Amino acid sequence: MDILVVFTLYLIYGLAFFAIGFSVVFRNYKNSQISISKLLPILAIFGFVHGVHEWSELYLILYQDQFQRSQSIELFKVFKLLFSYLALGAFGWKMLDLFDWRWVKWGKIFIGLLLVAFTLSLVDRFDEQAFTDYINISNNHIRVLFGLGSGLLAGVTMIIYGKQFYDVEHQAASPFVYTGAALIFYGITSGILSSEYGIWVIFLRTMCALATLHFLWKALRVFDRERELQIEAMVHRSFQDEKLKELGELTSAVAHEVKTPLSSAMMSCDLLEKRLPDDENVARQLVRIRSGIERAAHISQEVLNYAHHRKVSFKAVGVRGLCQSSLSLVEYRLSDFDIELDVSKKLQVHGDAIHLEEVLVNILVNAVDASEHTKSISISAYPLGSNVIIELTNRGPAIPEDVIEKVMQPFFTTKPVGKGTGMGLAICRQIMTQHHGELTLHNIENGLMVRLQLPKATQ
Repeated sequence: MDILVVFTLYLIYGLAFFAIGFSVVFRNYKNSQISISKLLPILAIFGFVHGVHEWSELYLILYQDQFQRSQSIELFKVFKLLFSYLALGAFGWKMLDLFDWRWVKWGKIFIGLLLVAFTLSLVDRFDEQAFTDYINISNNHIRVLFGLGSGLLAGVTMIIYGKQFYDVEHQAASPFVYTGAALIFYGITSGILSSEYGIWVIFLRTMCALATLHFLWKALRVFDRERELQIEAMVHRSFQDEKLKELGELTSAVAHEVKTPLSSAMMSCDLLEKRLPDDENVARQLVRIRSGIERAAHISQEVLNYAHHRKVSFKAVGVRGLCQSSLSLVEYRLSDFDIELDVSKKLQVHGDAIHLEEVLVNILVNAVDASEHTKSISISAYPLGSNVIIELTNRGPAIPEDVIEKVMQPFFTTKPVGKGTGMGLAICRQIMTQHHGELTLHNIENGLMVRLQLPKATQ
């Protein structure tokens, strides 16, 4: 009866880890913008190797009476256990790179010193102990240091990642957190509790393995949903592109037709200015005519820019560098402004630097116009799940709530007549849509905040 229970537990135990590996391998991460997607193959390696380890342990238990335990077999048992735990530890190690923490570097140094100390201990004890004692002690050290340590490292980083990953679109935070908790419990049962204590230890490890598989499977569904959203977005963009192409061709034709007579009218103004008598009233009227023609020409050019289908070249763009280059372009207007920039150098978004710079410059110009009295603008950025949030805040007047939803519509402006075309934010929103992002305005205490949400570039 005992051997049947052991056989069943080890069979399920190893199968759970194989399933963990296959659940990762059979997901499509090719176009994923979720940062953990690059690290999951390491977790799959852990699953496959640990599954092989547990099934080979079952083989040794079933046929222990049919062969003699040799040194090569004992070494094989130790090294396959070590390799599987190293894979889990490598996953937790790489997970640390996803967090913008100051102490990550020191944490890695500490872990590296532990590995060096363990290696030196293996070498130092090799000639001083009997082979059986050497193997048993090494096996215990591996379970405590690598089994418990790797389980804690991978589990804690997974929990922290899950909490940072919270996104109302994906709703995937909880499964990542629970997966991390299951890995921690597995590290405890595998690293501290010995199978010599009884069959209940194997039972606990099997339950932890199944819990890890269950929650990881639920967590990985985020990639299926991401893929579905990408397909829906592609279909929607294709449909919108057709509509915009037709509208753009019509708008461009109209704008070009308007610009031609406007150019003729401007030339006529130049000729009239030379031939009309030196009369102040006539000159004033001519200036008004010229100003109206120039404004009409400017509006027609803005319409052309809006109707033009921009090609976007996607690549990783540093957010801090993007903000600094945008600030330098409007530096002439910011000489007496108090600028606060709180953006990490590690933050990167997936997009076109030139187009995103145009968005930031446009928003900065609006912020300067709105903050003429307070002279204060702040820019901050932080990661949120699979996105990066950029917030630009000015201390100018708030926008009425009944107007805030209209300001991004073409030709709608809150500026005085003659000082704005109402196309700036409309073009910004169009660029953000092309980047699979979002632009929103929020009234805050003593000011207005513009929030940009863009996909995070995978590391």
